[in-house]
Amino acid sequence: TIQSRRQGTMRASMSVSLLASVIVAFSLHDSVIASSLTVGEFEPSCTSKDDFGWPRFNDASELAAEPSWSKYFSAVYGEMPPEAFPVCTYDMHVLNTTAYDAAGLTGTQPVVTNTSELEEGDLFYSVSPGFGIYHEAWTPLPNNTWTEVGHQVYPTELDGMWVWRQRGSGVWANVGRTIVFPTPSDPSQVHADAIAFLSDGCSKMPSKLWPQLESDIFGFCAREKGYDSVQFEPQELEVPTGTFGLPGLTELVLTDLQGDLDSGSANASETLLRSGWFATDTCAVENTPIDPLCGLMAFPPLPEVMVSPKLCEAQAEDPSVACEGTRCVATTCAV
Repeated sequence: TIQSRRQGTMRASMSVSLLASVIVAFSLHDSVIASSLTVGEFEPSCTSKDDFGWPRFNDASELAAEPSWSKYFSAVYGEMPPEAFPVCTYDMHVLNTTAYDAAGLTGTQPVVTNTSELEEGDLFYSVSPGFGIYHEAWTPLPNNTWTEVGHQVYPTELDGMWVWRQRGSGVWANVGRTIVFPTPSDPSQVHADAIAFLSDGCSKMPSKLWPQLESDIFGFCAREKGYDSVQFEPQELEVPTGTFGLPGLTELVLTDLQGDLDSGSANASETLLRSGWFATDTCAVENTPIDPLCGLMAFPPLPEVMVSPKLCEAQAEDPSVACEGTRCVATTCAV
């Protein structure tokens, strides 16, 4: 998929920098952003005076008067509590296309197909769960904030779970103690500041092999420094706002979860992920077997001797086999 190919290429470029010992001195400003943030619980709602053509529901009766949207929100979040209101659809950064179509909403908003022309509030095709609502502005999440995320289960994420920030996905995670780093426009410098900071003083020597080094640094080393999550800003100079050519998306690593498991936990019943409008419920999710062809990208952009573990099970058995991002499943919570 475009999502996995672009993300995989950039993440591999980061490892090339490390393997070549190109360690860029991290910016003190970027490394301490999170510690200066105020503690929050949820991202603010309905702060925009302009809804950009998206409906706003001030109370439950207004939502009930719009059966299609009522059906949509019930499908994604379950029962909407009274304290959920007002609900501003524009606040969402993603919409679930399956629920959107099932609710009879398809065609009610124009879809911008040329993402280079995106303007605030536009609906466009994005990664799973399907649609995006474009927001130009981006702000880091304060410590202990609940945020909604999107995740594809990849077999190579052995320690730490890489997710997209996707408000509206219905899958919640708490960032806990968090830290923020830039995403440079230069592919060879992607994640370099984070690598330098998190690996410095780590009691575990990060692997020289990619993608294992990602698990070592963004899982073990990040936790050892006391971080529950690592945030990345949108890619510098990218217009429209986004990362790796994907509008509206920014990376987040949840250091206490395993990205090769649907639930992020060996025992799915103990998952840290939540569902419901205010993350009120434990995410109902099962860990499912990973398709042998599922992988972050078709082939690694590094020589085979520099790659471990292999990108997919099938490629481990036969290096000529291309892994397929479309074979990887997204983490979802049953509602």
